[in-house]
Amino acid sequence: MSTIFATQSPHTRPHQPEPAARLRVSITAPGDEITLCAVAGEVDQFTVDEFRRHLIGALDTAAPRVVVDLSMVTFFGIPGLRVLFEARSVLEQTGRRLLLVTGPPCVDRLLRVAADVVTFETTTALAGALLDAA
Repeated sequence: MSTIFATQSPHTRPHQPEPAARLRVSITAPGDEITLCAVAGEVDQFTVDEFRRHLIGALDTAAPRVVVDLSMVTFFGIPGLRVLFEARSVLEQTGRRLLLVTGPPCVDRLLRVAADVVTFETTTALAGALLDAA
């Protein structure tokens, strides 16, 4: 009896699940003063376009504050940081604010590393972020 092991060629890319299977984004308006973008899963080079589409689309509202809840994110890469920077820039041009709900080490670590270049208003409590806007 012989056993055959399948090996991956160095020229083939590992299978990546569809972005929708790795990232979930929902946009809600808990009140007139706030737009909430809740993110769960992985924000990386494969899912960043989906993240950007939702978040930048959410900026079309008139709410003075956009809260991005990253508390359910399991991976957060530099492409996601670029989208947050883009969103913050758009909001600042119209006198509005971006607030990030953080918590996962993958998010906090990247924000700390990037702090020399860009800083964001953050909190670790979604409830507090929503109450502050009321």
